[in-house]
Amino acid sequence: MLGASVHHPAVTAVLATAADLLGMEVVYISRMTEDEFRVERLLGQLPGVYEGLTLPRQDAMCDRLLAGAPPATSDAANDPAYADSPTRVAFDICSYVGVPVRAPDGTTVGTLCGIDRGKVPVAEDALQILQLLVRVIEAHVTGNEATVIRRTPTGWQVGDEEEKDLTSAMVLADLLAGDLTAAGRPPRASDSGDEMERLRVAVGQLEHALAARVVVEQAIGVLAERQRLAPRAAFERLRKAARSRGRKVHELAKQVVASSTDPSVPLPPELAGRR
Repeated sequence: MLGASVHHPAVTAVLATAADLLGMEVVYISRMTEDEFRVERLLGQLPGVYEGLTLPRQDAMCDRLLAGAPPATSDAANDPAYADSPTRVAFDICSYVGVPVRAPDGTTVGTLCGIDRGKVPVAEDALQILQLLVRVIEAHVTGNEATVIRRTPTGWQVGDEEEKDLTSAMVLADLLAGDLTAAGRPPRASDSGDEMERLRVAVGQLEHALAARVVVEQAIGVLAERQRLAPRAAFERLRKAARSRGRKVHELAKQVVASSTDPSVPLPPELAGRR
């Protein structure tokens, strides 16, 4: 069941990242029960759609998704899987994309979705990124989190490969959130005439975040061993220390990593611990 953690900063980062990725009017996280659909978090604007909006589950486009409909459409009015959905009709939705949010036992508890009244195609690689971002939501709102860390011959590793992917997704979402705005959908080519420049900026942000993620994950490993913390707790402590001092997370992470081999490297007291 989705709870208060849906308002966690990392979940907000996921929404900002998804909004930039999709370019749709609205992205949202829903809660799904057997009978009910509810919008729990929302970024963007579309008349009649708001946080707290509650509908019978069978009226929602997300119900069609969970029943096996395609995960994305840019012509919902003529898509047999979605055309007669009451939600599609009520909000005049043309484009939709959705990815399930699952509890640790595999039960579907919600969705991460985007909707738009215009044609917005969703590429396969964008859908794959959404699926990765959903794992960040699952970690924060369903308790499906990684807790294992170990040192390997090639460096620090957080859990097994699946757990490592999850922690990487959390770090990446946080880093991207530092560069992206939460002011709604980004401009399209038809809106600004400068779509290529927006894409160049987005690619630059992603490249920077991917490079920074490596050192942040190394710092998580150092802190987890040094202070006997679970990976998520180590990440939260690093992020809190950086924000309280007005610094970038990846910049402080570099110092943490350096301190593992050089005790003279200065660190905030909450990150120093045993060295």
